[in-house]
Amino acid sequence: MPALSYDDIVWACTNLCDLIEFENEALERHDVATIRELSANKSSLARIYEQSIAPMRDDPSLAEALEPEQKEDLLALGKRLQVLVEENAKRLKIEMEVRQMLMDSMVSAAKANATQTTHYSKSGAFSAAATGEPNSLAFNKTL
Repeated sequence: MPALSYDDIVWACTNLCDLIEFENEALERHDVATIRELSANKSSLARIYEQSIAPMRDDPSLAEALEPEQKEDLLALGKRLQVLVEENAKRLKIEMEVRQMLMDSMVSAAKANATQTTHYSKSGAFSAAATGEPNSLAFNKTL
């Protein structure tokens, strides 16, 4: 039976909490670059945390070997992590919804702004589109 490492759990949970707190602040600022940079560390820390608590999850009696102060610390860290994860999930959902609304409005605007465009014909020559095809649209790209 694997031993429960209190220090590993505290380290993993504390670092995961700090990272999620930092990510939540980046989400509040809509700082996509920072969020992207944090994702690999977040995944790694979550895996380490999961592995460190696995022995206790598999055998809850291991928690009985902890000192009362250690149990209190772990409960407090667990509650902090839970609150941060819930906030993180809400912020991520809002960020995705806002980006989807932006894309939807851009697509709607592009459809409403359909004008006659000039493009290459099948023979490779420029020709004016008589069909009123919609303009092309690029997001986050320099045209």
